[in-house]
Amino acid sequence: MAAADDRRDIGDVERYEALRRRALGGEASGWRLGLALVQRRGVAAWARASHEASPPTPLRPAAAGRADGDALVGVLATMALACVGAG
Repeated sequence: MAAADDRRDIGDVERYEALRRRALGGEASGWRLGLALVQRRGVAAWARASHEASPPTPLRPAAAGRADGDALVGVLATMALACVGAG
């Protein structure tokens, strides 16, 4: 059982480092990785929640001409701000 725990710990570290890297870089994708939970309840709560959540489905490579999630969020935010500014 110790080997399974070691693999889980490595996955935790990798997921945390990905979250940290994106948060420090100001990337919006940090929110999808649980940044709000870390900020409000701490790393321990984030780790527990990440183990309770179902494993993410593997992402398929984006087709040419399709926007990734961050680009889509940026476009939608720009559109919303333009509507607010016009009113």
